[in-house]
Amino acid sequence: MARDLGVLVVAVMLGGVGGALANRWTSIDTARNIALATATTVTGATHAWLVHRQPLRTVVPGAAVSVPVVYLAMRIVHLLLAS
Repeated sequence: MARDLGVLVVAVMLGGVGGALANRWTSIDTARNIALATATTVTGATHAWLVHRQPLRTVVPGAAVSVPVVYLAMRIVHLLLAS
């Protein structure tokens, strides 16, 4: 249980850092979406590593590729919900 909480805290911190860095070059709304996409992806990657015992050499590249995909999916959902 404590490990799960630690994973969540790390994911949120990484998402916050990603959003803060993105805010330097993008709008605040885009930075928020990037932060959420990063936190979601890091949480999923950490779950794969801790629970399913997947090696980091396969988890990290997949997570790095997944952040933009998750961001685009979130943008599509926002566009569909706004119309």
